[in-house]
Amino acid sequence: MGNSFRNQPGPTLYPENKTPVTEDVLEVGLLFAASIIAFSFILIIPGIRGTERLWATVRVFTALFIGCVILVSNFGYCWYCGSICTRTQYKAYISPAGSRQEIEARIGLYIGLRGTNITLREQNCGIEADYENPFPDEDIEYNERLYWGTSSFGQGRIGFGRYSNRYNREFRAIQFRGAPYPILWIAEYFTLDGELIRWGRKFRTAGWYTHILLWTAFATYLIAILLYIFNIQQGAKFTVITGCLMILSVFAYGVIIINDPPLELPFQDAALNRSTSNATTSNATTSNATTTLPSTVLKPSFGWSWWLTLWTGVGTFFLGIFILVLDKFWPSTAAAIFHHSIIEDDLSFFEEDSEEPAPEEYRTAPRIQRGQGGTTRGRTRRGLKPHDTVRPWPEIKAPSEEVIELQEVPTAKEEQAPQ
Repeated sequence: MGNSFRNQPGPTLYPENKTPVTEDVLEVGLLFAASIIAFSFILIIPGIRGTERLWATVRVFTALFIGCVILVSNFGYCWYCGSICTRTQYKAYISPAGSRQEIEARIGLYIGLRGTNITLREQNCGIEADYENPFPDEDIEYNERLYWGTSSFGQGRIGFGRYSNRYNREFRAIQFRGAPYPILWIAEYFTLDGELIRWGRKFRTAGWYTHILLWTAFATYLIAILLYIFNIQQGAKFTVITGCLMILSVFAYGVIIINDPPLELPFQDAALNRSTSNATTSNATTSNATTTLPSTVLKPSFGWSWWLTLWTGVGTFFLGIFILVLDKFWPSTAAAIFHHSIIEDDLSFFEEDSEEPAPEEYRTAPRIQRGQGGTTRGRTRRGLKPHDTVRPWPEIKAPSEEVIELQEVPTAKEEQAPQ
């Protein structure tokens, strides 16, 4: 019974059910977390009254978008990417004579701040009219991710030993595992570090500095959200700083990866021998012609992560400038947008000490009562308007001093002295 349904003696072993990676799990998780927060806010929108409903929606979704862009771009793998559809060798070893081991496939290279992601998917690119997949029983769809490093993006020693960088060690691991030839071909370019081929060093250094700037931008983004609760002007300043850090990160990445020669990965298409029949009116003759397909080159360029960070940083910078100007010249509008209550300097103290109330000319603005201009949370104090003149507070006259005559009090010795 133990040997039933087995070709050879031994335990029954089932192979791994390998499936291709279609999406980045971390990016999907970040987007899902932002979606949960947005959905939770949508549920409470009906409980907000008046125009505050509109401004609260604008504030929340703007803050969510900026924070989500910073995190997704930081962990994304589309800072520098490209793909081509070409004819290439599939197996890393040399195929037997006369066998067809070349496939038509789409090869993609996606470079992020923490490593590279290389994909291979078999598809008909239209290079050969009568193309057929030489491996009909195999689903050719691969995805390999190699990291620059873990806690630090160190360059390490030259080679593939234990003291080399993490990328080189992972490259050697996928070699032993038998990764397809196009993936090994692309990954090997980033393991070289000599002469003018220093693409691995360039992208590793760019990813290190860029991810530090993005984490700093995320910190200033959180500080700006907290400051908007108490002080609009300080929150706007940190919003400007956040935009500047995002712009600086994309420019730092674009400058550091500059290398001569640029990153271009050639894929030479094979020379195909095709037989063409040329029929004539008198006699049908057949001639063999050799057609050589042109070579294709994978030329990556800046991806959506780079462009999204750039334009979001520019928008965040100008958003902070706009809020600063709005709070400077139209404080009532800025207070309404951020759910603040504008109040003047507290005059009740002076009114209680003086018998007469302060003159009307020294008042700055009508006081906003509780419940008529929002809550007292995050109250913004406003003094005189820019066009008003500052006048000194009227002096309160002190009560007139009364002269009190002091009488001499006799001492004990004087009382005991004889008369």
